[in-house]
Amino acid sequence: MGRDYLDFEVSIVTTATGQVARVTDSPAGQGEAPFSLPFNPVELAQFMTAVGPPRVASRRLVPAETRVMDVKDYGKRLGDALLAGEVGRLFRSSLSTAKQQGVGLRVRLGLEDAPDLDPIPWEYLFDSELGRFLTLSSQTPLVRSLEALDVPAPVRVSAPLRVLVMVSSPSDVPELAVAHEEELLRATTADLVSSGRLELVVLTQATLGSLQRALLDTFHVFHFIGHGGFDQALGEGVLVLEREDGTAHRVSASRLGTLLHDANGMQLALLNACEGARTSGRDAFSGVAQSLVRQGLPAVVAMQTEISDRAALVFSHEFYSFLTRGLPIDAAICEVRKAMATSDEASEWGTAVLVRSGSDQPFDVSALGSMAEPAPEGRWESLYAAAQASLASATPQAAVPLLEQIASERPDYADVTLLLEAVKAPDARPQLPPPSGPPQPPPEPSRPHRPPGVTQPLPRVTQPLPTGSAAQPPPGPPVGTRPLPAEPRRPAPSGRRRSGTGWRWAVGVLALLLVATVGFMVWAVSIADDVVPDDRPSTSSGPQVSPSAPLDLVVTACGPSAAIPNADAQLMVGCTTAAPVIDGSFDEWDGVEPVPIDAVIYPKSGANPNGVHGQARLLWDRSALYVEVDVVDPVVDTVDEGQPDQYWRGDSISFEIGPDARNLGPRAGVRNGRDRHVIIGIVPGDAARGAINTAAGGDFPAGGGAPEIDAALSRTSDGYRIEARVPWTILGMASPTRGDVLAGQVNISDARLGPWEQQAMISSNAERVLQRRPGIWQPIILGDPD
Repeated sequence: MGRDYLDFEVSIVTTATGQVARVTDSPAGQGEAPFSLPFNPVELAQFMTAVGPPRVASRRLVPAETRVMDVKDYGKRLGDALLAGEVGRLFRSSLSTAKQQGVGLRVRLGLEDAPDLDPIPWEYLFDSELGRFLTLSSQTPLVRSLEALDVPAPVRVSAPLRVLVMVSSPSDVPELAVAHEEELLRATTADLVSSGRLELVVLTQATLGSLQRALLDTFHVFHFIGHGGFDQALGEGVLVLEREDGTAHRVSASRLGTLLHDANGMQLALLNACEGARTSGRDAFSGVAQSLVRQGLPAVVAMQTEISDRAALVFSHEFYSFLTRGLPIDAAICEVRKAMATSDEASEWGTAVLVRSGSDQPFDVSALGSMAEPAPEGRWESLYAAAQASLASATPQAAVPLLEQIASERPDYADVTLLLEAVKAPDARPQLPPPSGPPQPPPEPSRPHRPPGVTQPLPRVTQPLPTGSAAQPPPGPPVGTRPLPAEPRRPAPSGRRRSGTGWRWAVGVLALLLVATVGFMVWAVSIADDVVPDDRPSTSSGPQVSPSAPLDLVVTACGPSAAIPNADAQLMVGCTTAAPVIDGSFDEWDGVEPVPIDAVIYPKSGANPNGVHGQARLLWDRSALYVEVDVVDPVVDTVDEGQPDQYWRGDSISFEIGPDARNLGPRAGVRNGRDRHVIIGIVPGDAARGAINTAAGGDFPAGGGAPEIDAALSRTSDGYRIEARVPWTILGMASPTRGDVLAGQVNISDARLGPWEQQAMISSNAERVLQRRPGIWQPIILGDPD
């Protein structure tokens, strides 16, 4: 079933006169043509939005056909720019030669001389003359090519293909749903495992030592799920593994490559970013993939953005399925993309990036191609069993992608349709007792029967999976009546009002390109606000949903409808169906009721020599908490960007947050691993950076930088304003919903010029004498859209 290829090698290089696309090898010869990126920053951010997972509520209002057309338009512009002039002529001629020889034409794209183009989603390149995306055909795969001096010979694989899986979630970095990720991988590949084609071995410890010991055995693929990043100081990518004590161990790609390069049979690494694992606008794993390939690993597949659970199900199954059927890795990736493109309305099929060295295939899997095809019933049974486990857990929504996948393949399978309707219903959220009472298990969803074969445990390579992630806090308590109205809005200080957003969007998106998740927000705002042109006033009073907003939009953004608890709190937070764009313009915050920050809690004398005070505005949806703080501070000082654990000593805003604390006494200490202290400091260059501390040992120890927090700063005539998006995942929370009650407060720190230290702290909570007492924190109620 293999496919042979001719190679069309094209690189983008930077010259004295600009960038050029240079064909260094092809069946038609060599040549070059000028290259210019066909997107401005705003358009590139929208491109990233269009190809990302359909998580943002407003994006889901866009018809699938529209999103696909948008992706096609972006891909066409990218293709027209790359395959122009002489490069295009050589490409057409090479295609003709390959067709005459009955082989495919593989595009090998080199970006080593143009690293600024690395984040571009080249996998969506669309050829106008062919009328299709290149990577959606095994005749024209696209790989990112790197040169390596030491590339091992292909490995002949006899059944099974052995995959070593590592799921890393250290205790001192944003938590990942480890059990959920492992469950998805096992459930979707169960038929391949039971047929003998595939073997999954999951490391019980995600440490470097455990990996080294495991690699003494023969494995063909290293499958990593966790955090990754690019260390600017080292100039290379890192993966975040765990130490023996469970804390983070940042392992450089070169160090990891030393192990993988020497591993017997190891030919491929698959790097997958879970929700919350993406660390910046740059592909979190790009540096890692490049380093591993340069050290001799023949191929790396890396996810350039987070992918949805539904897409992950399709990708994992189809990738290992096609690989074990004897397809070359280039063709296998193309077939996976086609399966993803036809299985759902999203455009996530281009998320996977294939980085390769050399032209030879890393595997000879021809022996596996003669094995009998696994029956689909086994996979459906596995997915169904995993869905039932999720329905019986504290996170029943995790069953949705599992049930949707079964329904897409076999709509009449068991009671899948009924279960989907039940879990998506507004009243599907389990109702739990108040905090003072013991938690009760959620009600079992109604289902007529379990299909044959799922009453026995599924085959396991390691220990059975837990049914849910223990790191995720339970949903909030049952709800009561609507709360009292928020305090009247305090007028903003003079000079704070802004009008017009056109030029600020263009400037702001330059920052958005560094944080891909904000690209999703650009799309959300443009849809929710109906893209009001800059030359006429907007009629929107803020980012909240209007009373006439579609019900499915509200449910998607805010969760099922629920009565809202009544609590004595200033922190009543409204849900938004159109998240604010974090661009430093602040226009979307108009109409959001402010919370005063005027209680001096340090020093004890109440001294506040600069008269610092402010007000906060808060919004939320199921993906993140949004914070805007307007600060009056006549003397603004910056913090040392290189010391995020000390941001609190400089001019900054911060907030503590954790689960519902109404049942705690006033002297109860912080809850280890559950309470967080988030700090957003002002750094040189009029920018804002985030840091986070997680409770441990009854205190908030020094934490570290949190690039997952997207923040923007704007100086004002009498101080500054900061707005930020803080993903729930780095707060240790998984998709909260309406009616949930949390605990916390918002603070402002004022620095003393000269010695770098805190001069005063002002809070929304006058009772916040010590941050380590969550029992006196303010209740934070996640409410309805206004």
